Amino acid sequence: MWDIESSSELLRDLSAADGSQDILRLILVHARRNSQLERAVVLSREGLAFPLFRVIVDVSYDGQRCGEDPRGLGPVRAGGLLADLLYAGEYRIMSSLPTAGEDPSVDILAGAGSLIAFPLLDQRAQTGTVVMFSPVPRAYEPHELCGLAIMGALLQRANRADQLAQKLKDACRELDTELAAAASVQRWLLPPPAPPSTGVGTAALYRPAQRSGGDYYDAGPLPDGRFGVMIADVSGHGAAAAVLMAILRTIVHDEVDQSPVSGPAALLDYADGRLCNLGLPNRGAFVTAFSGALDTCTGEFRYSCAGHPPARLLRMSDHSVVSLDGAATPPLGVLEERTPRSEEAVRLSPGDLLVFYSDGITEARSPSREFFGIAGLDSALVQLPPSTTPEAVVAAVEREVSLFSRSDPPLDDQTFMVVQWNGYGPGHTSDALGLRAAKLKR
Repeated sequence: MWDIESSSELLRDLSAADGSQDILRLILVHARRNSQLERAVVLSREGLAFPLFRVIVDVSYDGQRCGEDPRGLGPVRAGGLLADLLYAGEYRIMSSLPTAGEDPSVDILAGAGSLIAFPLLDQRAQTGTVVMFSPVPRAYEPHELCGLAIMGALLQRANRADQLAQKLKDACRELDTELAAAASVQRWLLPPPAPPSTGVGTAALYRPAQRSGGDYYDAGPLPDGRFGVMIADVSGHGAAAAVLMAILRTIVHDEVDQSPVSGPAALLDYADGRLCNLGLPNRGAFVTAFSGALDTCTGEFRYSCAGHPPARLLRMSDHSVVSLDGAATPPLGVLEERTPRSEEAVRLSPGDLLVFYSDGITEARSPSREFFGIAGLDSALVQLPPSTTPEAVVAAVEREVSLFSRSDPPLDDQTFMVVQWNGYGPGHTSDALGLRAAKLKR
């Protein structure tokens, strides 16, 4: 049974086996070719006491092809030859068998003329027994039993690996459900499009690197009548970044919804102080942010930047792109000792577009590992038609990034938001809801 040629073939087949049942099938095929063994069962005593047992695997060979009949956790059986073999926990060779007519497992023993049995061990304790049957009486050699027992040990390890793999699948499925729920909450926080009365139009895109991430954007009327915007990027991505993003949203709404907003710089200062009080500088995390407020009556846009990529202003009169790179200050949650942040202002003309983005857009990579970059973004903007909408801008940039990266999944969260001033706006009531926050998952 264990000549060099057939053993080598068995080992090659085992190297490609898929799970414990496949290993048992291959062992049986090998035994059938060399000693007429043509059926094998795996017996389990887990959770049971003598004389109770279960047949958890049953594999047969019909002489033409290998067929396996995994029966899972079968019904509990009691007594008989199989129970004796299982609870003895010994290596056994039986060259002839008693009449099976009265045995409780006659369905398995019927037609068997001899058997080999050996225990399965895990952490030095018996967990079951493998019994292999031949239809004819035969005097097996001890070395044949020893070889099969070694194969059985491989089977036991494979079975344990199957169990661990199933537990891992179950854990991953549960985790995926949790992450999907988190992503659903973020979609629920999606800000609605700006109503016509605000004098602006908005559109946004978000593609997380994972189920959820740490990018954040906000747009909506402020209590003082201006239209506020914010985009932020929490360091890292995934669930941890998403939690910090939710904290940032709460901080922003605490300030915007409960007290007058004196300006973008003051809002960033407030958020910075709250994050530092939470100990962010000691945790190796930080937040970049760009905050702005648009006067919808005059077109003045005031902004402040905390380590975030500068917004772009697309002037529709000549299709030029202006980088809003003033008022540059350090990221949020980095410095315990801080100085007040500064602001800059720029005047928009009707139809002009403000473009906000996270570095996941400009750092999208091509198959040759080149960055999409600011040049790629500006190129997509200047190619827009003379009359365009925020939705059209988002679609155009999304298309260019996808073509550039060949639709590969993003390595980092990608957020892109566009605000267009329409050139009118009567101002807003003080009971406006203020900024709304969201994570948009496509």
